[in-house]
Amino acid sequence: MWWLKLCLLISSTSLCLAFPASPTSTACGSIVNNPNTTTFNASFVYECLTSVPFNPAVALGFLDYYNDTLQFQSTLTYLKNPPSSYQQPGVDLLGGLATLKNGVEEGIFPNQYEFEAALQTLLYAAHDGHVTLNAGILAAFSFSSPQDVVSLSLDGIQVPEVYLVKDLADSNFTKAYQPSPITSINGVDVVTYLTTFAGKNSIGMVEPHADWNQLMRSAAQDIQGYSNTFRLATFYPGDTITFTLGNGTNLTDNFQATYYDPGDTGPLETGGDFYNYFVLGLLPASYDPDLVDNNLVNITALELSNDDTTTTFLTSASAAATAAPTAAPTTVASSVPTCESWSNVAYPACANVSEEDLGTFGGGFVSGYFLSGTNIAVLSIPSFEGSDAESFDSAIMDFITKSQQANMEKVVIDVQSNLGGEALLATDAFKRFFPNINPFQGSRLRAHPAADVMGTAITEYFQLFNSTSSTYEDLITDEWVATTKINADTNQLFTSWSEEFGPHSFDGDNFTATQRYNLTNTLFDSVAVDDTNDNFTVFGYGSNSASANAVPAYAADDIIILTDAICDSSCTLFVEMMHHEAGVRVVVAGGRPVPGPMQGASGSRGARGYTTYELDTDIEYAQEILQYNGSANPFFLPNRTTELNVDVTYANINLRDQVRENETTPLQFAYEAADCRIFYTASTFYNYTALWQYAAEAIWTTPSLCVNGSTGFASSAGAKSNLTGPSPSSDAGTITANDILGHLNTSDTSQIPFLTHNDTSIEDTIPAKAVLPLKCESNSDCITLKKFNHVCAKVTLCDANGNPEGQSLRCLPACTPSPLINSGCKGNERCVLNVETCPTKGHCAQQNPNSNSPTFSSTNTPPQGVCDLVCVSGLITVKKSGVAPS
Repeated sequence: MWWLKLCLLISSTSLCLAFPASPTSTACGSIVNNPNTTTFNASFVYECLTSVPFNPAVALGFLDYYNDTLQFQSTLTYLKNPPSSYQQPGVDLLGGLATLKNGVEEGIFPNQYEFEAALQTLLYAAHDGHVTLNAGILAAFSFSSPQDVVSLSLDGIQVPEVYLVKDLADSNFTKAYQPSPITSINGVDVVTYLTTFAGKNSIGMVEPHADWNQLMRSAAQDIQGYSNTFRLATFYPGDTITFTLGNGTNLTDNFQATYYDPGDTGPLETGGDFYNYFVLGLLPASYDPDLVDNNLVNITALELSNDDTTTTFLTSASAAATAAPTAAPTTVASSVPTCESWSNVAYPACANVSEEDLGTFGGGFVSGYFLSGTNIAVLSIPSFEGSDAESFDSAIMDFITKSQQANMEKVVIDVQSNLGGEALLATDAFKRFFPNINPFQGSRLRAHPAADVMGTAITEYFQLFNSTSSTYEDLITDEWVATTKINADTNQLFTSWSEEFGPHSFDGDNFTATQRYNLTNTLFDSVAVDDTNDNFTVFGYGSNSASANAVPAYAADDIIILTDAICDSSCTLFVEMMHHEAGVRVVVAGGRPVPGPMQGASGSRGARGYTTYELDTDIEYAQEILQYNGSANPFFLPNRTTELNVDVTYANINLRDQVRENETTPLQFAYEAADCRIFYTASTFYNYTALWQYAAEAIWTTPSLCVNGSTGFASSAGAKSNLTGPSPSSDAGTITANDILGHLNTSDTSQIPFLTHNDTSIEDTIPAKAVLPLKCESNSDCITLKKFNHVCAKVTLCDANGNPEGQSLRCLPACTPSPLINSGCKGNERCVLNVETCPTKGHCAQQNPNSNSPTFSSTNTPPQGVCDLVCVSGLITVKKSGVAPS
């Protein structure tokens, strides 16, 4: 471990580059530099992943950063000791991080893949769709079965069996012949195999039934452009997969893996290169921005060639314009009616109502269908992510109006595979159906010291501005501004952060007071849904209020919600309002092939997913306020930019719990059974007209269609949360250290040749506290990132020995290189002038090239510079780069 200790002694102002010995595996280079495909055999990708060296110092630094992050996770104590109603094992997230940290220090991880797999195993154990981490080498790939599968009941009553989707389609959904079910996979009983696979790879569901559904092919997922977990798995599943069918047929194929090509990275050849790029975010030294397609094409030459082509085209077009006119082509009227719908055979060809820009790659999601020969109208909402709040609201209103005009009497609202979106759009949809109900929508934060500092600083700063200022608008929906939210205890706006913060102690932890949205404020609503016109108000509130005697267009008994349990975030909020507040019944489809009840909304029931980017920005914002106010201790947490020594694509936590009125346990841990559960069949699995009709019949005409033993468990409107679970309930247990680390293939690194260390050099070392300034492409990016008084500069990075290696664009602080005033640089940084900066994207130039040693006096104005990075190796300070702003 001498090399780890040496690395930790390196100054935290260094950027130490991972610089491994050449591994024996060239798999990573073959994958990255393959111009023909991004799909490879899983075993080849696994060879690449396990060739990526592990840097304990980087891992320890990131675990410290992530430990600070998880202090803001609202459900820590409940996850550690969940009530019996919770259908997944409990997990101690902070204890799990400590286990990982101890493992790093003891040297148990032979490569980067094993470490990242262990960390993701821990985070997946939270079973919270708001707890995600997309970073490192695992973010570069996903693993895939070569075949889709689906779980179907022959008649809707019998326990389902698992089929190959291809076999099902070839049989014309059993009309041509009866497909044979899968009995085993890789020699393991099919249910056991898929249950285990789902337990490892399914993400964010509070019940194993929903984990199971995530493996299955779904049209509701297809229309949104995302795949099931069996085709989008995180962890290496093995080399091959063999499906054994009931008729004795064996089908063997390779597991596949997809490489998510990030674009032009330059030639990444080795596992070390892979580490530097995907873990540290560093381009190789040979990277040339003028060369694309991994250094095969000169972009400058290509652009010049395109310019010549454009000139030729324009010249030809101009000449054609002066030629004699020709006869206009004959227009043939189409007999096909123009209508909108999803381009998917599972959905009707024409929607009676559709949101503007409906489509997989459009911004609209809402569509409505009036089932022929029935009095049933179906409203499909696969997402609340809509790009235009007013368009979403108009589609909901249009559906209600037109369905009534068409004399529809029953409504099915389909939210299958709805992963959430804007909470206020979910509220708006609810209010369109029930304008006479003011939903509670209570939520709270975990009350800990860092949260208190942030809330105090940002709320007091916000109160300095009036409602017409841009700062007021920027902060009105900020999580750390208390005075724009309603205190659920008083039904009045909070008057201060201290009123919101409390803290209040429940179940072994501290929480803030319960807050509610102030939806009467149009500016709040508009900013919350990113309405650029600032004129959106949730229906039923403020300037968009309903009439005093408004009544629902449809009674609650005449509406059902249809889910597949994959209902996350804002979708769970919608179901909570519709079922708990209004009394609408819920039908859930699918689940494991066993009878009994199933929960309707099994995704995250948290009220606010909060990215680490938002968290880091808000922490830095609070620190800047405290510094401006002269606080004696503005750095209540370590500098997040300094702490984050890993390139994170996306990471998320759950900041606020969703809680019911006068309750303290988060809804995440309550048992909320659907009123009826149905199985998918061959005729309903990919024919949603039939599925909607089947769900309607199960509730309104033929209750025997509900799965045996699935009814009688749902709560009634306004009831207290069920914290005991179905009877008989069972303890799902607790995630242990072995569960987190049990995937390790070996702890003997000496037997892995491409991880053998060269005793004469330091490999892939980086200090745990290395400074990694935020990435940028132009000066405006730095402003967007709230890095004020910073510029986007081209930085030369260095390895642990102080040798230059690779360049990257980073936001660095501006300074004045004058002995007469404070330059603004820290530690060993130097204020320099002659380095490239990027005032706009793609346009970088060296500034003040002849100003290395300017002469200053008390009468002239010194030029502006930028604090450069200084690499430190041992006791020798090595100057690397100077940066000058535009």
